[in-house]
Amino acid sequence: MVDERKDVEFPLWRKKVDGSLFEHAQTVVPDWVKDGVFEIRDVFTESSKKHPSSEVTVELNHDGKRSTHQGWVTTTRFGEKWAKKRNPVMRFFFDNKLKVKLQQIFTMSHMRDLERRMRECKVSEIENEIPFYEFLDIEWDSENRKFIFKPHYIQAPVYAELFSKLQSKRILERIENEIEGTSQGKISKGDWKPKSEMRKEIVTENVIYTLIDLNNLEVYVGEAGNLANRFKQKRHEIPEWTHYRVDQLPDDFDDKMRLSLERMMIRSLASLLENSADIESMRISEFVLKNKRVDR
Repeated sequence: MVDERKDVEFPLWRKKVDGSLFEHAQTVVPDWVKDGVFEIRDVFTESSKKHPSSEVTVELNHDGKRSTHQGWVTTTRFGEKWAKKRNPVMRFFFDNKLKVKLQQIFTMSHMRDLERRMRECKVSEIENEIPFYEFLDIEWDSENRKFIFKPHYIQAPVYAELFSKLQSKRILERIENEIEGTSQGKISKGDWKPKSEMRKEIVTENVIYTLIDLNNLEVYVGEAGNLANRFKQKRHEIPEWTHYRVDQLPDDFDDKMRLSLERMMIRSLASLLENSADIESMRISEFVLKNKRVDR
């Protein structure tokens, strides 16, 4: 059970999480919210996101961490033919970085929406078939023109460890790109992880990886068809590496393309860091590139 909040400072709209947040990075603001809660009907009157008066700040507050994002609120009015039948529509937009964060927080709703989009069915149909709801609290700080997002209820994943791995490997991101038709040539970029996480990389394939030794100030770049298989053997060039990150290439990148990208990255780093191949370097850091093969 989730307790009611005691830290609400501003007018609040408890929004049911839906696909519009994940697919379009936006939501329609209902009349009862813009008039009875936020009182913003006369604040956001422009139809374009480019107009200065449409700009707002959005703050995400989750798990004790805060991040700041761009947002926009617009109002669409209809011509004389439809004006009597349709009220003006207010839409609240936010940047893609926040959209990705919401996808990661509300994993269950995101996966259900991916299922809906793959089936091409109605929202009501998928919600009746897979019934659960998650909620996002949205507060409006009028003085600072800022919306504050705070997740209120998150449906726990049925298979928590599996869902965590799906997120960390960018698998949901790749499915999202395929549905939108933008997957071709798109590389999923990873974040730094501690060495202990490498044992979980069972199905991570077609990657460029980077190893770093924070203690000895060393860097190494490599490529792999399967990351787990590659690390069954030690990396003698950088034996005491402490962290790694992975860039996962799309399926249409073959072995030859992956190798070319690896060579390019190694050569680029050699021009910036001290290296063992005698490549002229700007030496922008004390870190040393440990790759032995560097293209001239």
